[in-house]
Amino acid sequence: MAVFKLLLMISLALAALGVLLGLWRPVIVLWWLDYQNRRRVLQYYGTALLLLGALWLLLRWLGA
Repeated sequence: MAVFKLLLMISLALAALGVLLGLWRPVIVLWWLDYQNRRRVLQYYGTALLLLGALWLLLRWLGA
């Protein structure tokens, strides 16, 4: 379980970094799309950040 929590925290940190970099320059994190804007950054990386954060809080609440 400790390995899963560590991977979850690393993924959470990478998603947060993606949001921050994407809000600064969207082309850095959305290089594979033809059209990059900050809304898509929040759509992709913001959703991942919220879901991973909710999962991390759920695991903390359950005491795992």
